[in-house]
Amino acid sequence: MKIYWFILAWVIVFGIMSQMRARYVCVGEGIYESRTNLFMAIMAFSIIIFFAGMRSYVADTSAYINIFNQYPLFSAAHDVIFDSSAREPGFRVFSILIKTYISQDYQVWLFIIATISGICIMYPLYKYSCNYGISLFLFMASCNFTWMFNGIRQYLVVSILFACTFLIEERKFIKYCIIVLILATIHKTAIVMIPVYFLAINKPWHKTTAIIIVGILLCMLFADKFLNVFTEVVESSSYAEGYKEIRKTDDGVNIMTIFVSLIPVTISFLFRKRLEKENDNEIMNIATNMSILATCMYIISKITRSGILVGRMAIYFTTYNLILLPWLIDKSFEIKERRLIKYIMIVCYIGLFYYQLNVAWNRLEYISKILNLKFL
Repeated sequence: MKIYWFILAWVIVFGIMSQMRARYVCVGEGIYESRTNLFMAIMAFSIIIFFAGMRSYVADTSAYINIFNQYPLFSAAHDVIFDSSAREPGFRVFSILIKTYISQDYQVWLFIIATISGICIMYPLYKYSCNYGISLFLFMASCNFTWMFNGIRQYLVVSILFACTFLIEERKFIKYCIIVLILATIHKTAIVMIPVYFLAINKPWHKTTAIIIVGILLCMLFADKFLNVFTEVVESSSYAEGYKEIRKTDDGVNIMTIFVSLIPVTISFLFRKRLEKENDNEIMNIATNMSILATCMYIISKITRSGILVGRMAIYFTTYNLILLPWLIDKSFEIKERRLIKYIMIVCYIGLFYYQLNVAWNRLEYISKILNLKFL
């Protein structure tokens, strides 16, 4: 637990420093927003990448390490790569190539994955956030960062797709679709982002939003049987060990998670007319739609009692809240109100950070053999 508090402290200090070095840049016609410099953005985020890459055990990490150690080198990997009964081949190929041509040490493999995931999260925050320091604080305090320590295969896909947000912004569907299909070979859930593309490009809180919400509600009626079957399949698969490990620290989406996800959605809805008049910001329209989808997914997860399966799908969308919430606060409230809301937000999120790690996840452990660290 101490290691996570250390990371949070680092993020707060360097987040503040990054904002001190920020400058205003033009992001649209007559519209200027604060942007930090790339060096400070990297420095602030580097601590997360470092400890994620140096871990030996957190939640399902040991299951992934066992799988990596069992992979053969590329010359003898034909049967493993083309095994139709095994899961997504992209991750197998990616891991075998690293093991063959870079290192057979699982620590190097974990560090490479952590670096790719971290950079793919960090860069969009640097590029789009009007307050990088707050965005990074939210990434830590909301415990979104734990996906870099747990569930790394899916989060590798999530982070790369987050880095490809510019393709949605620029309406480059073919390129985006190709990337999604490639990433689906790493984790099949990526395929959901193809229909999500068409939802994300719409104006938030228009007719399309209502259709989405109605569709989500209808899905709830038929979700139980499918989820029961899916759970049985996962528990009997080669990933059963990792799945059981996840269940020890994550028993599903709790009501606090839903409440937190509702905050940006509620602000966006209440101030929708002001936001629409003041700024036609394409990236924030996309982020708003993603935030709505995240909340809907969490609600489904709670009702169907499948936080591990359905709840995990929300991570494709919750990352957008990191850039959306600071922007909403700046655009929806007056200067004095902003300061008060930010102070309240910081205190509440630190409380959430403590609750998630100590209560919900029963003191999330961290073990690193290479750093000789063990926090249980």
